[in-house]
Amino acid sequence: MVKFNRYETKLSEVEGRLCNGSYIWKIDNYRQCRQDALSGVMTAIHSPSFHTSLYGYKLCMRINLNGVDSGVGKHVALFVHMMQGDYDSILEWPFTGRIALSILDQSDGAEYRHHISETLVAKPNLLAFQRPTAPRNYKGYGYVEFAPIESIREPQYVRNNTMLVRIQIFH
Repeated sequence: MVKFNRYETKLSEVEGRLCNGSYIWKIDNYRQCRQDALSGVMTAIHSPSFHTSLYGYKLCMRINLNGVDSGVGKHVALFVHMMQGDYDSILEWPFTGRIALSILDQSDGAEYRHHISETLVAKPNLLAFQRPTAPRNYKGYGYVEFAPIESIREPQYVRNNTMLVRIQIFH
């Protein structure tokens, strides 16, 4: 079992390297994750890491299903965190570019889908976009009020107890 978990981890790392800055995070067991957020057991969930390109920047997403700060109990919060990568020494810091975040509408029929999306522009002066000095930058950047919790309860955003969150990086 341990060997299998190691291969699963390696496969996830390869997937994260080959995504070319467009990554879909599958959040399984959504109802339990939401309950954990409400009860305070686990208020934040971090995605697996992914890269902007094979040798590019390493990042992850963080979602707070019951919100943070002014959005607690009202909005889902969504953030991006820079992570230490193997090639940080040859990358230009701070990170610059545009990042599109979306909670995907999983409705049948693409013409009826309405993803919840926001695009942010990296602000090089912020700590969130500086070269990480820890495995994951403590400071993230994103939206305290990304989406109203009430709208996420609609069945198209959580299907088969799964939520899909996409990030697209334009660097």
